[in-house]
This record gives sequence, structure tokens and C-alpha cells, in this order.
Amino acid sequence: MPLSLHIDGQKWRSHLSQLVSAKPGLVPVIKGNGYGFGLELLAAESTRLGVETVAVGLANEVAKVRTAFAGEIVILSPDQVMSELKDSKLIQTISSLEVLRSIEANTNVIVEILTPLNRHGIEVSEINSALVIVKERGLKLRGFTLHLPIAKIDSKWVSSTLKLLPDGSTVWISHLHGADQIKKEFTKLIFRERIGTSLWLGADSALEVTATVLENRKIQGSAGYQQRRAGGNVIVASGGTAHGIGLTAPQNDFSLIGRLKIIARALESAFGRMRSPYRHNGRTLDFLESPHMQCSLLIGSGSSQPKPGDELKVRVRYTSTTFDQIIFS
Repeated sequence: MPLSLHIDGQKWRSHLSQLVSAKPGLVPVIKGNGYGFGLELLAAESTRLGVETVAVGLANEVAKVRTAFAGEIVILSPDQVMSELKDSKLIQTISSLEVLRSIEANTNVIVEILTPLNRHGIEVSEINSALVIVKERGLKLRGFTLHLPIAKIDSKWVSSTLKLLPDGSTVWISHLHGADQIKKEFTKLIFRERIGTSLWLGADSALEVTATVLENRKIQGSAGYQQRRAGGNVIVASGGTAHGIGLTAPQNDFSLIGRLKIIARALESAFGRMRSPYRHNGRTLDFLESPHMQCSLLIGSGSSQPKPGDELKVRVRYTSTTFDQIIFS
């Protein structure tokens, strides 16, 4: 009863190669669930692409990535214990002067500068202090990192911060808008763009998710754990909460249209309608009830009904979905 990710291998890999060629020094980000593909698969693809460095989110992701990638690995999270990781090709992100003063001298380090994202990093005013500590302790400084917001910010902030860095510094950076112009302005800095979503998920037409129909029953009465009244057909399809089906992130679009969508979904829910990500013949199916752990109950109507063994198309959020199988074509 698989939830399957189908990949048009030629189209997907062509997109990967084009982006890597267009951005010299690109650092693929391989973290979390591997954007739905898995860490090992993306590590193998990074090796095929010939990149020198990849980035993981956490130290405990290094082992899986290392099975298929022999180059340098940047650990993005600053709260790692490097003494437990005996790997000379690891690069640790440091986001405070205190840690910079205590980290082992033989550690490869990148100093993170606090950006308008306001997540973690040293203050811009502490850059010189960081350079002094690095020199006094003989640390292996591999550059500085800026993790910018996805939303555009004042380009003057980026420029004024980059002007504070020593010539020849490597800048590891995420979500850099106007990258070409910035690189032309700061020719004495080396830019390494970290890219995840637009790399692995940028060729949307190369990816398709399907779920297997397990049962389809004509029902007049109640069905499901909650014994909801159902008229028509109840379709049982693969994919449940264990796969990430039905799990949603908080709404972050507070524009007028975004707010209207929130209200519309609330009204649908109030009247007992629960839209699902499953589609049959181009039509979205509704949930009968909340997804179960490994399958979902859907409501079908009309004469055109899927049969057991048929595949339904599914819209998913790749970064929170676990697939039973990945199929290349």
C-alpha cells in the first residue's frame, strides 16, 4: 500500500546540473527528511554533480550523508558538540563569541552573523572581536555566514555588512536576492550560495506523487473511526499521518486574499467538509475524517470511481512527507 514519489530522472537531473553550472561554488543543502528524497539519495546526487561541499542541518545527519558523499560537510545548526565528530572535513557554524573562545583549536569554523532573520549569530558590531579571537586562538576560520530572510530586505544592510569582512573572506550565504549584482560589487569576497528548495524541488514538473487505492465501497450509513454519516463511496487510499498526509503548517499569508482563504477553509470545516490532497480524474476528493496513521478514508461520488489498485494523484509538502518508495523513470 505505497505512497510513491515518481521522478522523471532526466528532467530532474538536468535541472540540478543547470543550477550547479549557473552558480559556481553552490552548496547543496541536505537536511531534515531530505526534501522528501531522503538524505542518502541527495548525498549521492551531490557526488554525481561533483560539488565540493554540502550542508546538513544537524550533526546527527552527517553519518547518513557521509555514506554517499566524501567531500566537506557544513553543519548549519550552531549548537553541536564537535568533539564527538572525528571528521576532518566537517565545518562547524559558530554563532557566539563564547563558543568561539571555547571551541577546539583544530575545528573548521564558520562565524555566523546575525541578520534581519533574527534567529542566531553574532552582532555585526562583534565581527572585529571575532577576528581577534580567531587570530589569538589559531582557529581554522573558513569564512562567515549570512542566513537571510526569504522575503526581500534592504540591500543596504547586506552591502554594509559585507564591507566589514576582510578581503578574501568566504561568505556562505542563503536566500541572497540580487546575487549577481552583489558579487560584482564585492569582487574580493568569495561567495558560496547554500541552496535547498530551489535545487531539489525546482523542477516541479519532474515530480509526481501517487497513492494506491486499497478499497472502494458503496456506503449508505456510517463509516470511519468517528462513525460519520457517508453517502456514496468510501475510498481507502494509502498515505496517512505517518507519511505526513493531512499535516499542515501555520498560515503565514496575512494579505486580504490570504485572510479570505483562512475564512473559507474555516467555513468548510464548520459545515463538515475536509478537503484532502488526493485527486481523481482532476477532481479533489474530500476526507471522510482525519487521516489514519497509514491510510486515509476519502469520499467519492459519481459513476467514475477508482478501483482497488488504481493510483490517485496527491499534492504534498515534500519537506514534511515520507514516501514508501521512490521510483525513477
